[in-house]
Amino acid sequence: MTKPRTRAPEPDAGSRPGINDISLVDVARMAGVSPATVSRVLNHPKLVRESKRQAVEDVLARVSYIRNNAARALISRKSLTVGLIVPTLANPLFASGIEAIEQTLQAAGYGLLVACSYRDLDREFEQTKVMLERGVDGMILTGPVHKEELFQLTHSRGVAVSLQDCNADILDRSAVAMRDADAMALAIDTLVQRGHRDIAILTGPTGNTPPVADRLRGARERMTHHFGQCADDDVEETADYDAESARLAVKRLFGRKPSYTAIACTGDILALGAVMELRRRNLSVPDDVSIIGCGDQVMTQYVDPPLTTVHLPFRQMGERAARRLLDQLAGAPPSGLEYMDFHLIERVSVRTL
Repeated sequence: MTKPRTRAPEPDAGSRPGINDISLVDVARMAGVSPATVSRVLNHPKLVRESKRQAVEDVLARVSYIRNNAARALISRKSLTVGLIVPTLANPLFASGIEAIEQTLQAAGYGLLVACSYRDLDREFEQTKVMLERGVDGMILTGPVHKEELFQLTHSRGVAVSLQDCNADILDRSAVAMRDADAMALAIDTLVQRGHRDIAILTGPTGNTPPVADRLRGARERMTHHFGQCADDDVEETADYDAESARLAVKRLFGRKPSYTAIACTGDILALGAVMELRRRNLSVPDDVSIIGCGDQVMTQYVDPPLTTVHLPFRQMGERAARRLLDQLAGAPPSGLEYMDFHLIERVSVRTL
C-alpha cells in the first residue's frame, strides 16, 4: 500500500537559523511555481504573469529572501559590484554625484561600495586593493592624480576603471571632467561686465586639489586679460574648506585693501565664509561688496543673500562616469575624455555698479 505523500512544512522565519537557509527552490515550492519562474521574477519580473509574480513576491517578502550573490559570482565570475573612491565625504558637492552613481548602477543591477581617500594616494591604492579583494567588477576613481601602480593592478585583474572629475586626457582610459578654469573665467567676466574693477580672489587649497588649482588659474588668467595683471595680494588661499578659514582669508584681503567691490570664490563654501566676515565689518552683500561662487551647491539658493554662482553639474558627472563604466563592463573600450557643460546661475549676491 502506497503511503500518502506529505508536504514538507514551510520554513518559519522565527525558527530558521538564518536567511541563507531559504533557497530559490524553497521559494518556488512555497509559491507553487517552478524555480525558473522565481528566477525570472528576480531578474526579469516583467516577463512573468502578474498572478505568478505576485505569488512569488509575497513569499519573498514573508521570508525576507536575499539572493546569494556569492554563489552567483562563482558561476558567472561577476560580483555585480562596483567600487567608488572619493577624496572626501565632507564636501556636499560629492553627495549628488555619489547618489547619481548609485542610482545609475542600481538600475543596471549593480551594487556600490564607497571609500574615502582623504586625498592620500597611498590610501587610495590600499582601498583599491581591498575592493579588488572583495571582487568588484569595476572601479570609479575621482580626480586626475593617481598612482600608476593602481592602474597596473586593475589592468592585471581585468577590472574596468572610469574616472570622474579628471581632466587628464588619457587615451586608453575613460574620464569625465569639469571645465574648471573656464568656469572661473566666466565668474570673473560676470563681475567685470557688472562694472567691477577691484576684485579679490578667494580660493581653497590648490596643492592637493587639482580642479581647484585649475579654477584659480582660470581666474588669474582672466584677470590678466581684463586688467593686464593679477596681483598676488589680490589672491588668498585657505588651508581647508572650512567657512572660518574663508572668513579669516577675507579678513586678510580687506586688511591689505579695503576698497574691494567684489570677491570671486573658487568654491561656494568659501563664499559663505566671505559673507560672514563682510557682515562683521558691517558691509552688505551685494550693496557694498558683491560675491560670486563656483559649484552651485544646493544650499547656495537658500543663504542670505542667495548666491550668484557658476553651476558645475556634479550629479550629471557622476551619472556619466557610471554609464561609461557600464559600457566598459558590457565590452566597449574606454572612451577617452568627456567634458561637462557649465553655466551662470544669477541670484542676488552680485550687483551692477
